[in-house]
Amino acid sequence: MVLPLLVVPALTLGPVLLGLPAYHVQGGQITARSLGARTVIPAGTPVERRPVTLGRKSVGSALPGYAVGLFRTDLGRAQVFSDGSQGAAALVFATRPPTVLTPADPDALLRAWRAGETAAFRPAQPARPGWEALLLLPLLPLVVFLYSRPRVRYLLDGDTLVVKTAGSTTRFPRTGTRATLTTAPLGLRLFGTALPGYYSGTFGTGAIPGGRVQAAAGSNRPAQALLLEAGGRTFYLTPQDPETLAAWFTPAP
Repeated sequence: MVLPLLVVPALTLGPVLLGLPAYHVQGGQITARSLGARTVIPAGTPVERRPVTLGRKSVGSALPGYAVGLFRTDLGRAQVFSDGSQGAAALVFATRPPTVLTPADPDALLRAWRAGETAAFRPAQPARPGWEALLLLPLLPLVVFLYSRPRVRYLLDGDTLVVKTAGSTTRFPRTGTRATLTTAPLGLRLFGTALPGYYSGTFGTGAIPGGRVQAAAGSNRPAQALLLEAGGRTFYLTPQDPETLAAWFTPAP
């Protein structure tokens, strides 16, 4: 659901974060890269240095500092890996179609290419985010949350079960904690987070009288869940083996 909303901001911010377009020289070849394309210019390809006027874009991007793709130019149709500058610094390689690069130091790029050296170059004007990047701001907390992959963890620490969520850590002592099993699912979220694989906070449920639990679960409809009563509250957990963990809280005398 979130991914389609991120396409435009990602296309805007991607070149900025990755430093694109970029030109890598290695083994007598030049590899020009953009966010979604690359081209290799072989050794010995004829090249001239001249101004290039960019016209209408056929495919690609014409963002500030990031003009990449197929463009109509005064040379005809050309593949462009440029910062959009149209001055004398452009290098035009006789590929099919012609390839236009605008490195910050064209002489250094040509020297490294012809000498078979390894080096990296970029245009003089770095890519800059456009207004479309503003679309990402309202979604940024959700993106960070999803990217961090929140999950619930259950850890045994001596005679204590430690339950960790993205925002809390709760400790359940082996003695004094009442453990029972239930097949009742979680109900309506009252407060907290409900994402596939991650349920944390206060939820309604038919598992107990009063119908309210503190969830720290990986599923809202498990085959079996573990209920722990501690501190006057009931917690709803979904460990891999609820029966074994429930028995751990009631050791044989």
